[in-house]
Amino acid sequence: MRIQESRKPALLLPVLLLCGCDQAGPRDSRPAAGPDVPAKAAQAPLTPARTPAEAARDEAGLIRLERDYAHALMTRDRAFLMRFYASDWRGGNWMGFWSKSTLLKSVLGARYVVKRMEVRDLKVRLMGDVAIVQGVDEEVTSVDGKDTSGKWAFTDVFARRDGQWVAVASHTSEVRPTGE
Repeated sequence: MRIQESRKPALLLPVLLLCGCDQAGPRDSRPAAGPDVPAKAAQAPLTPARTPAEAARDEAGLIRLERDYAHALMTRDRAFLMRFYASDWRGGNWMGFWSKSTLLKSVLGARYVVKRMEVRDLKVRLMGDVAIVQGVDEEVTSVDGKDTSGKWAFTDVFARRDGQWVAVASHTSEVRPTGE
């Protein structure tokens, strides 16, 4: 989510994201380390290790997904955006939190115009069926005819569901030059 309706300074808030929790309660079934459980067992991965080739394929796919997302915003590709966001997606910025439906209503409406959006400095962290993608986008945008162009740092959290990566959480903050 990289829609901004004002040029107010972004607030940087610490965020703890629990990903893939579409059922009540935590999913971590690892044993706690203690006198009867060796520390190595407590740190065992929750999902099987991926081969380096599989990890590289996932990383390339997630980077392509982020670039396709920017293009989908420019072209108002509703079908792509519906697939990109999980039904339980939640995103945040200085204005508060957004659901999938509120975001889609905003970005697909006539009020929000994306003339150019370029994503760069993408970094992917894979953790089994969860991935975190961080990057920067520079955009030329407007809301209600008011220029909202700028540079935005973002974090998107993806979960692999039914074999496909879908965004489950996002956060965006404005990048301002030093001294502002």
